[in-house]
Amino acid sequence: MQIKVAGYFVISALLIVFFTKMAMAELSCNSHPNHTVADLSQPVTTISTNSRKSGAEAFKAIGVKTIVRYYDWPEDDVISCKVLLPAESDHLIKAGLNILTVFQNENDDPETFMKLGRGRGDANKAIKLARANGQPKGSALYFAVDGVDQTIKDAVFEHSINKGGPVSKGRRQRLLSADSTFRKHIKYYERFRQYHRNVFRKTAVQISAGDMLPFIERYFRDVKSIMAETKAGYKIGVYGSGAVCKHLQKVNLVDYCWLAMSQGWPGFDEQYKSGKWNLAQQRSTTCKNWKFRGQEKVRFDFNKVNGTRPTYGQWSKKADITPLSILPTDCKLRW
Repeated sequence: MQIKVAGYFVISALLIVFFTKMAMAELSCNSHPNHTVADLSQPVTTISTNSRKSGAEAFKAIGVKTIVRYYDWPEDDVISCKVLLPAESDHLIKAGLNILTVFQNENDDPETFMKLGRGRGDANKAIKLARANGQPKGSALYFAVDGVDQTIKDAVFEHSINKGGPVSKGRRQRLLSADSTFRKHIKYYERFRQYHRNVFRKTAVQISAGDMLPFIERYFRDVKSIMAETKAGYKIGVYGSGAVCKHLQKVNLVDYCWLAMSQGWPGFDEQYKSGKWNLAQQRSTTCKNWKFRGQEKVRFDFNKVNGTRPTYGQWSKKADITPLSILPTDCKLRW
């Protein structure tokens, strides 16, 4: 799909990733072969269904065996509902479901990975949250890399369109009319204009998505270092593009690869065809007869499990718990 603006197809390149992602068929709210992992950003314990099944029962009924939930550090003493809390992990295990966890905090922002020490800080936080949930040694802590390599590629494209200048009012309006999620694209581009020469030591036209890999590698080296220093005993997983998975596997910094659903991100096809992945995320599924606290339709992502790599760091039993005082007993809804 292309949108013609002032005689040039200047938005189409940015829409390629968006529409490639959307082109994936949404899986129905039923069982699907090998799609036994579901990730979601609201507690399973808050789900109710028209058939009066609990959230755990509903997931098991459609063949889900593992629930992916998130770790994140509370901001202003508020914990969002995307975060796995001890009561929910207790519930999932009691219900006979496995758990998989991923740390995610502003990990769609390239500058997250440019900050010295950010990987060490995130790893320490993730370990504390894992121990508060009784996550056992030998299981995995994943760390999200939410398309920052693609973000840099998009920023280079935007730089060429605007000849290095700020996004014009007219172009801003056209982008946001095409899709509101371009708001972040604009924000990250405006930052890119300020830092790209000092950070990459190149002109914008010379920069590619691959130039983010050294920063991502440093982040994961820090994560691995903290795992060793604390003797945490957790394996390391990465959620991200095919290019990110391939690079981190090459330098032996991760045990597991979880491919993000965006097939337009760098290296997806190559990594998927190589078979060197554990999970492949699918487009979000909506269950119209499921509700979060009776208010919002339930949306989650099925994930395909690689049959040749059936172990991906999931856990189903708790180890010793180290309480974390900052964690509340319940989360704060954000809608």
